Amino acid sequence: MVNWELVVAAASMIAGVAAAYFGYVAVRGRLRSPRPHPAGTDTARTGASYDAFVSYAEADEATAEWLARGLQDRGLRVFLAKWIGVGLVEYAEKERALDATVNGVLLFSRASMGRADLRDEYAALLQQVHAGGRRFVPVLVEAVDLPPFARIRRPLDLTGRGNSTAALDELARAVGRPNAGR
Repeated sequence: MVNWELVVAAASMIAGVAAAYFGYVAVRGRLRSPRPHPAGTDTARTGASYDAFVSYAEADEATAEWLARGLQDRGLRVFLAKWIGVGLVEYAEKERALDATVNGVLLFSRASMGRADLRDEYAALLQQVHAGGRRFVPVLVEAVDLPPFARIRRPLDLTGRGNSTAALDELARAVGRPNAGR
């Protein structure tokens, strides 16, 4: 003899557990607690949206950080790989940030031109541009020949300007919200 009340209760319990699990899966990216940037800013938050994803070779890290901090000073949210927190998986965090980024900035130099990981980031940034509503800004750190899809865009040329306030203002206007420049 089958106890139908027990069968219905078991089926209800399974349905409740499944509903809770799928509800969690649907919102898990929004439930993660913010991870503060080491310097106390909120730009390294998982699940955050960013105004700019700055891609760079390790040799250009100082310039990338100068650009990123300059954009932050102008009220923009910036993702920089250097700011990924301890214990996190760099590629996973970069992938999340790329999905949550409005604009891409890639520093071009002799060091960056041969890097396979930067070619992947370049391709992902361009894919977002073609998906709509996003901008890709090539930044020349050194005089190099840009790849074809970067070449068709006007780059921010730092080769003759160095670390200038005008360059930061120009980049902030390109990737920021209205009134992002000083």
